[in-house]
Amino acid sequence: MFVKATRSKGHDYLKIVESYREKGKSKHRTIVNLGRADILAESGLENIIKGLQRYLKRKDNEQNKIRDISTIEEKTRVNYGYVAFQTLWNKYSMSELLTNLICERKIEFDFIQTVFLMVINQLLRPSSKYYLQRNQESYLSDEKNIPLHHFYRTLDILADNKPAIENALFSKNRDLFNMQVDIVFYDVTTFHFESQLQDDLRDFGFSKAHKYNEVQVVLGMLIDCEGRPIGYELYPGNTFDSKTLLKILKKLKEQFNLNKVIIVADKGINSKLNLKQIKDNGFDYIVSARIKNMKKSVQKEILSDKDYKRISSNDLYYWRDDFDKEDNLFRYKELDYTNVIKYEPRRICIQRGEDENQAEDHKRNKWIREELPEKLICTFSSKRARKDTRDRERAIEKAMKVISNNNKSAVSSKHGYKRFVTDDREESVKDNYHLKLDEERILEESKFDGFYAIQCSDLSLDPLKVIDNYHYLFKVEESFRILKSTMETRPIFLWTPKRIEGHFVSCFIAFLLERELELCLRRRNVDFSTERIKEALNKMEFSEIEIEGQKYFLKGKHNSLTSKIFAVLKIKQPSNLMSNEQTIEYMEKFKN
Repeated sequence: MFVKATRSKGHDYLKIVESYREKGKSKHRTIVNLGRADILAESGLENIIKGLQRYLKRKDNEQNKIRDISTIEEKTRVNYGYVAFQTLWNKYSMSELLTNLICERKIEFDFIQTVFLMVINQLLRPSSKYYLQRNQESYLSDEKNIPLHHFYRTLDILADNKPAIENALFSKNRDLFNMQVDIVFYDVTTFHFESQLQDDLRDFGFSKAHKYNEVQVVLGMLIDCEGRPIGYELYPGNTFDSKTLLKILKKLKEQFNLNKVIIVADKGINSKLNLKQIKDNGFDYIVSARIKNMKKSVQKEILSDKDYKRISSNDLYYWRDDFDKEDNLFRYKELDYTNVIKYEPRRICIQRGEDENQAEDHKRNKWIREELPEKLICTFSSKRARKDTRDRERAIEKAMKVISNNNKSAVSSKHGYKRFVTDDREESVKDNYHLKLDEERILEESKFDGFYAIQCSDLSLDPLKVIDNYHYLFKVEESFRILKSTMETRPIFLWTPKRIEGHFVSCFIAFLLERELELCLRRRNVDFSTERIKEALNKMEFSEIEIEGQKYFLKGKHNSLTSKIFAVLKIKQPSNLMSNEQTIEYMEKFKN
């Protein structure tokens, strides 16, 4: 047996091989691949050699002998990087929390370990529950193999206890981190299924992923000012964004017992009834304004140069990208604004799920008129103006293609580029139909290039703080991207509403741990993307090797980010080579 070096694609690779004879010919077979020589040298090849010498000695008849390394064999590779998340799991006392949930239920399997394995798998190697059950040994653990039906039963239990889990984690966040919840951010997204089978939860609706031929569910999520998730709600797939708010308001007031909160949201919930509901619950709001739907007199004030103040990049934190170039201009002004709401009391009762008879006092007045005093923070960005112009020019190009073909059926609606197409038809000659560009519409829309407005019901807030808080809403959108891409919340290989809900509970716990890890790193000036963190932790593996029937664990190569993660979390790195007993002792330190 000897070490052999082979060259491939400009690199030397080391492996341990042995010689044998077959049909009178000398051949080599690989016992174990060691990897690239340059990487091994950087990671401490000398230490590995010394470790092998130290651990392979044994006492036999009072003489030291070296184990026969011709028997060396790599059995498998197991991930131990998950201990980073296990440290945060313990920090949140998740095992204790989950134990309290099931204390009155007769559960005869390891519920805590099953939840933990699902959460870790969602963070590092997202897959179906079936695949996870078959490959659970890829995570270093001395726990027994968990049957598939235990995973499904666990999902049912999680779904039943969703509010209790949210409440416990919310309280823990406030105790551990003095979490600020005076401002919360809310947004809505959709998760589709590769199916057309409808039920009480999955349904057809407006898909944000443009999957209109597949059923979906709607997810509304609340996050705090540091990007940690506070809570969420699942809705049937045909629910409009604006219809999701009432349940979230009840969650804030009744479940989390919050009485003074500013809700930051985009245009999706900016309906007059929604704003009234927010105020009726004692909360305030910061929402994107629909400038083009406002009165002409208000539009004229917004578009007027009067009273606009130019600001520098130091005045705003989250909008600094608008100042990347010298020719970028950013300015704002503040207007007093009264939002007039007219509504039927009956509609409010229906929206709240109350008896329509509660509107009896208002029978004589079919419509009620209310005024909501607001501040309108108007902004102009030259960078945004250039983007608006480019977007409109692309839309006009598409419109011209339709006009050149005189294709009336292609512009049956007025959405997107189709809004710039009109017809030039004489009333007396009905057959004389001709499409043309709507120059008047183009000129009208160009007036709004670069302008944006935000409605705020808290009149005491500083305008720059309003702008910053609204722009921070991108954190919710970023959260959705992480859930959909890095954590691969979908595809969802589950078919009952309760188990789908349980799946999202496990994803919620996983996402909270991921966000907490990012915050821990950022506080120590270690700022990396979620994808980079996932990649780094997945590289932290042990090679399980066997020599003369004895089991050893050889630490694999990892990058500098993994070292930083362990340093920030104050986790001691394992030795390069450890016996089975030492490995068990090392992993025991992370159990709660």
